[in-house]
Amino acid sequence: MKKIALKAGVTAVALTLASSHVVAQEDSARSMEKVVITGSNIKRLDVETATPVEILRREDITRLGVNSVKEALETLTSSTGALSDIGGSNSFASGASAVSLRNLGKQSTLVLLNSRRVAPYALADYNEVFTNLDSLPIDAIERIEVLRNGGSSIYGSDAVAGVINIITRSDFQGVQASASYDQSVKNEQFKTKKASITAGFGDWVNDKYNVLANVEVFKRGEVLWRDVVDDINPGYGKQFSAVAPGSGLMFGNLGAPSTYSYPGNLIGQGAVPGCATVNSAGLCVYDRFSRFEAVPKADRVNGLLSAKFDLGGGTEAFGEALYSHTKTSYTSAFGTYGSTNPNTVWGAGQTFIYHSLPATHPLNTTGDNVELRYRWADAPSYQDATSDQYRVLGGLKGNWRSFDWESAAGVMGSKTKLRSAGALSRSGFKQQVGDYDNYTTDRETGIVTVNDPNFFNRGYQIGKVNSPEVLNSLFPVNGYDGKITQYFVDAKLTGEVGKIADRAINVAAGAELRHEKFKIMPTDNLLQGDIVGYGSATADASRSTQAAFAEVSLPVTSTLDVTAAARIDKFPGFKAHTSPKLAAIWKATPAFALRGTLESGFRAPNLTESAQSNKFAFDNGVVDLKRCPQARALADALRAQSDALPDSDPNKALGLARADTVEGNECAAGVPSVVRNNPNLKPETTHMGTVGFVIEPVKNTNFSLDYWRIERKDEIGIKTTAELLAAEADQAPGTIGRADLSADKTFTAAERQTYGVTAGALTSTNGSFLNVARTKTSGVDVSANTRFNTGIGRLDLGANATYLLELKNFSSSLNRYGDNLAGRYGYSKTVANVTAALKTGDFSNSLRLIYQSKTALNGDYFDETYTAAGCADLGWSADECRIKAYGRLDWNVSYTGVRDLTVSMFVRNITNRRPPLDLRDFDSAGGVIPQNTADVTGRSVRITAEYKFR
Repeated sequence: MKKIALKAGVTAVALTLASSHVVAQEDSARSMEKVVITGSNIKRLDVETATPVEILRREDITRLGVNSVKEALETLTSSTGALSDIGGSNSFASGASAVSLRNLGKQSTLVLLNSRRVAPYALADYNEVFTNLDSLPIDAIERIEVLRNGGSSIYGSDAVAGVINIITRSDFQGVQASASYDQSVKNEQFKTKKASITAGFGDWVNDKYNVLANVEVFKRGEVLWRDVVDDINPGYGKQFSAVAPGSGLMFGNLGAPSTYSYPGNLIGQGAVPGCATVNSAGLCVYDRFSRFEAVPKADRVNGLLSAKFDLGGGTEAFGEALYSHTKTSYTSAFGTYGSTNPNTVWGAGQTFIYHSLPATHPLNTTGDNVELRYRWADAPSYQDATSDQYRVLGGLKGNWRSFDWESAAGVMGSKTKLRSAGALSRSGFKQQVGDYDNYTTDRETGIVTVNDPNFFNRGYQIGKVNSPEVLNSLFPVNGYDGKITQYFVDAKLTGEVGKIADRAINVAAGAELRHEKFKIMPTDNLLQGDIVGYGSATADASRSTQAAFAEVSLPVTSTLDVTAAARIDKFPGFKAHTSPKLAAIWKATPAFALRGTLESGFRAPNLTESAQSNKFAFDNGVVDLKRCPQARALADALRAQSDALPDSDPNKALGLARADTVEGNECAAGVPSVVRNNPNLKPETTHMGTVGFVIEPVKNTNFSLDYWRIERKDEIGIKTTAELLAAEADQAPGTIGRADLSADKTFTAAERQTYGVTAGALTSTNGSFLNVARTKTSGVDVSANTRFNTGIGRLDLGANATYLLELKNFSSSLNRYGDNLAGRYGYSKTVANVTAALKTGDFSNSLRLIYQSKTALNGDYFDETYTAAGCADLGWSADECRIKAYGRLDWNVSYTGVRDLTVSMFVRNITNRRPPLDLRDFDSAGGVIPQNTADVTGRSVRITAEYKFR
């Protein structure tokens, strides 16, 4: 029987999260390093634990040639698509970037800075609250530790898909300045500049203190699609007329102009006088691509200050202050007005009706109502997202008997101001243009006539110079102010409590107190529903939470180590939640180890989901199953008729434009969605496990393989519009709103008869947040590394891959799981990278190959549009009905031959290979606006210089 000896005094309970910094601990024979690795609170001599952890060190990050934390995390094979400030202009959280692991969403990946939470972005992305990666300074990072499975037993809520722990530099002395410039070789408009300075003073060993400061400045230029659209993949032009060769007319080769123009067109009469660009049919056209933004301008300043002081007697004081200021400036497309545009429905049943220009208008010489196509090109049209984020903390840590203890307290927060202009004001329109609600409908013809004889002849004048007062009334500034504040106190105790034979039993225990306040307030005009077609989100709530945790590491035998952990979290509104974990590693031989974990995790409802809040939004790109097939048939007929007409016939351009409108209305629609909070929500819960092995066949060579599986239930969300439409007959009354057929602006009465249209246009969906869904996913992570000396220098080889076996979403409408999405659109089965780095004298070279396997274009069971049959209906070949596998090769070279100076060059995509054709991505945006900037960026070069001052 093995002897187990316990130390006295093991009744102390602590409070805190773990420190991930390296601490030297003396041993009777030599000095050893014990390290706390993300996923545990216990210091260990061996960094290879039962829990799979991937580590990106500073030198790895340098080789990646990235400009931000967001870009660095996107290189992980376990990282899946998440919000970026580049493409976030239409989100509720514009100006921020997030990360998602395992395809489980940005709310299920916990991001830590030095093992503690940072404040979330002050605007929720609809209901998703997340960490803004743009607020974190990349040049201050020492390493990034990625826990590739859940960590709720250690870190609590949100640590479901994984934990990303960003560790900053410590014990740094001297001054180091760095500057980089990144630019596309193909299109120089894509460029990014970054500079930083890091200073540290105080020798920890001799001076007993160290202070570090880092300031980082980031600037990214704006890119508009007009400047680069001619370089998109020619394959898009074969399927979409908007980017067909020669479509740009007088504006460029590609990018069809629009007859929704300035000063506009009166259909049947001609261009409004004063038009500078007229097509061959005599219609005024506008270069809409001149306002389609590919990349927004961004300016960021991030700062970090940290310090630690040896107070003597084994006690250390530490402090940290983080501050960031970010601003993303979006250029918005000018809005349009079309007499045949579908009515816009928003808010509490409000409807904006587009009318023809009445016969009484001075520009109308037809003697009857006339269709107006107009673009508000004199309107202010922009969106600015400005955010300030901070975290300030201080604490003490030291030794008590054989235990290490640590305690800290702090405050963190974020303030975001989002402002935009360019959307119509309901009241401003009635004042400056006319009352669209006052109209008469002819009972026999169904023709609607506005009753205001001065419609479009009041304060606002078509195609003329309008005063700032008129424009500000018609297009007022609107937006949101968000503020989140969190206070916390934490502490913990960790150390040895006994032995099994001569093997130490280590424990950690502690607790955490936290209070948070979250407020999101729209401007008054949004709150009152005055901005046409715009949704709003509100939140004003606070809560206090408490947590306690414990962990024990048992060296059962000399080769088997078992770790058990549990954390209890108490949130208002539901019972205390316990998250347990059991992990084991068996070192069968010095070169081979088996490991595995079993655990449960959870995500508590955030304050925008459970506390008082309301959200009105648009679900874009909706395919109406009852009207889209008929709309595509009509659009095809209109295009065929137009193609048969000569270019000089104005009906040719009008027919093509109407075909795009018809298809966009019913196959890529924006459908209003009204959602309320639900105070009765339960937390999302997960069950997950991993099993794998690590082998080191020879020195400096290792290989690991881990199978992982995650099942999440009680997911908080709403039924998607696509899911509701797939089972429309089963929905409760009022869930799906449709307009009366008499109000149909897509099909005429004759066309409805010809194409069999029996359902009115979609107007809205309604609901509240529910514990509505479940997800299960599984896969395999593989990693291999080796290094050896060659005749010319040391060669490091590394490879990482994630293979997705299964990803299924539960359908509450069908009461079963949907299809396996592995290999479907957006979910490559295999994501991998291979790196080779060679150091020869003053030069270091590295090559990195990034690979993603092919995918189909269709999604889950309800997605019929992009199946093989659906693609055939769209006229797409089988080869076009998929996304081909893609590989990209990057190269980095650095030179250190000048004292204290390091110069490096990173070439992204050295073979200048295009990403594969993605027709679905283009089609979902209405078949007009390109979506993939990598397609036109091509090869890019990043030059970096780093100098250390002595």
